[in-house]
Amino acid sequence: MTFQEKFDELKKKYGKIDEKKLTDSFAIQINMTEDESHGTFYAAYVNGVFAVEPYDYRDHTAMITVPVAVLEDVLAGKADPVAKFLAGELAVEGNVDHALMLVELMKAPKKVRKPRAKKAESAAVKAEAAEAKAEKKAEKKTVKKAEKPADAAADAPKKKATRAKKSEK
Repeated sequence: MTFQEKFDELKKKYGKIDEKKLTDSFAIQINMTEDESHGTFYAAYVNGVFAVEPYDYRDHTAMITVPVAVLEDVLAGKADPVAKFLAGELAVEGNVDHALMLVELMKAPKKVRKPRAKKAESAAVKAEAAEAKAEKKAEKKTVKKAEKPADAAADAPKKKATRAKKSEK
């Protein structure tokens, strides 16, 4: 893959950011290494305009030198930029805060999973079924309790008669 193809891919994936979060101007040059698509591009926020372009930026506030694979992992959220920096896999010259801010801004947004409507509906149906089952169970217990005293009262004279017959013998 050529540098231009890799740059276009990265810009498409990560080049959109929320400019409302930006307050300070910055210009960061990113040098991609160790791949056939090595090359230089910049990300800058100057005079209220954010741009990512495939050129070097001589008057940068920070410069990041990083292998393409590491850059992709960091931007995808698979790798921690500070850990990669401390491990020597990513180098930063200049304003480190600007470099970290840019990485955080360009990271892929975390996907928030929304429950499917079918699952939510089936959960509601299951809850209703469980509630109905519990009500039926409670109803059966109430019926059994109501039947027992009546049966016991009906059986009482029979038991007395049986006891009386046994005592006569």
